[in-house]
Amino acid sequence: MDFFMQYLFLTLITMIASVYVLQKRGTKTLPPGSFGWPLVGETYQFLFIKIEHFIQERVNKYSSEIFRTSILGEPTVVLCGPGANKFVSTNETKLVEVWYMKTQRRLFNIPDRTHGAKPKPKPKQEAASAAPVKSLGILKPEGIARYMGNMIESTIHQHFMTHWAGKTEVKVYPLVKAFSLTLVCQFFLGLDKPILATEFDNLHSGIYSVPVNFPGSTYRRALKAAAAIREEIQFQIKEKIDAFSKGQVVDDLLAHVVGSEQGGKYVPKMAISNIIMGLMNSSYIPIAINLAFMIKHIGQRPDIYQKIVSEHADVTKSKGSGTALDWDSMQKLKYTWAVAQETMRLYPTAPGVFREVLTDITYEGYTIPKGWKIFWALVGTNKNPNYFPEPESFDPSRFEGNNFPAPYTWIPFGAGPRSCPGKDYVRFVVLSFIHVLVSKFKWEAILPDEKVSGVLIPTPTEGIPIRLHPH
Repeated sequence: MDFFMQYLFLTLITMIASVYVLQKRGTKTLPPGSFGWPLVGETYQFLFIKIEHFIQERVNKYSSEIFRTSILGEPTVVLCGPGANKFVSTNETKLVEVWYMKTQRRLFNIPDRTHGAKPKPKPKQEAASAAPVKSLGILKPEGIARYMGNMIESTIHQHFMTHWAGKTEVKVYPLVKAFSLTLVCQFFLGLDKPILATEFDNLHSGIYSVPVNFPGSTYRRALKAAAAIREEIQFQIKEKIDAFSKGQVVDDLLAHVVGSEQGGKYVPKMAISNIIMGLMNSSYIPIAINLAFMIKHIGQRPDIYQKIVSEHADVTKSKGSGTALDWDSMQKLKYTWAVAQETMRLYPTAPGVFREVLTDITYEGYTIPKGWKIFWALVGTNKNPNYFPEPESFDPSRFEGNNFPAPYTWIPFGAGPRSCPGKDYVRFVVLSFIHVLVSKFKWEAILPDEKVSGVLIPTPTEGIPIRLHPH
């Protein structure tokens, strides 16, 4: 208890001193807001109130798209809106740089950083970098189509044959989760069957959790899950090396990274496993959520269903029946992708990212001090009626032709040099899945008013049951 009181006292003194020093600088003013309770700040509200509500309450209160708070023990400024999106994305590495929460650092073995200090340089052979993954052509549109196009469509057909054929009703969300994990394991690891489903679920849940490591906690389960996944990827790395030694050809992403390493671009195996685990995590649940809610809304709107069916029939006619979609075909599915984008707007899976301030920043007349954190709210515009009229309605026409949102008003994959490297993978998988689905079934949503749970990640409470009508 004495230690707690001392820690509380020191925290209060530090916060008061930082505000006093900043105010003594003259014209510089902190953004409006509150640091909340001592020690905990507004962490509870951030983690356990829907992120849109957390942001909108404070935007309304302070009449500003910039406000200060305290999250996870860090003085933090929340930025949202088109101006903020442009400001952060165009100032990466100049004024701000990526910062990871403690949960992310521990789960993915990311080195600790303090107050903008660069991590100590590591020997060249130990440096961990995602650059070899990003530079691989397999993650580019043409690479996905070339290496994985047939595999993705084959997996989709097998999925429908196993889980949908002969059924009159199915619950979409658990099925598309199973499909997404199957595809992730094939695409990234070259495995025919999904593995570690519970572990990937626990890992995903643990990222936005309170980093308290005690039995039964979400964070403890995530730590165990990360260790198990990392161990499996390490095993798969050995398998790839063995396959190369025997002259075998393998085309999954892990094999390409290992092959790059063997070609002289050294990346330590632990770094490879962390990178691959991160990519698998970010590709698994988000695709399942997007597909599930997309299928629900198509099943509620015959007008949307008919337009999608017509568009896919035209593509099938031009490419030939039985031929997998290529990237040129994807470009013709403009309306289907507009439906996917509207789904992402209403059900975002990436609420925002953190950045650390490298030097005192002046933004909108306020000063953001060096060393503070920025929560860049990627969803800050999604349901703002200033940018999306009638924001709660499902209207794919927002993303068609001249109606497309103005720059920086909608950025589901981020923006700038650190935008999501898997955005083309997401597009390819989602469009391929819907392409096969509409060729096999017509469907209708059984619970159009089904509740959506989840604070940071939307989850359908009943799994999105639909009624199937095979063609």
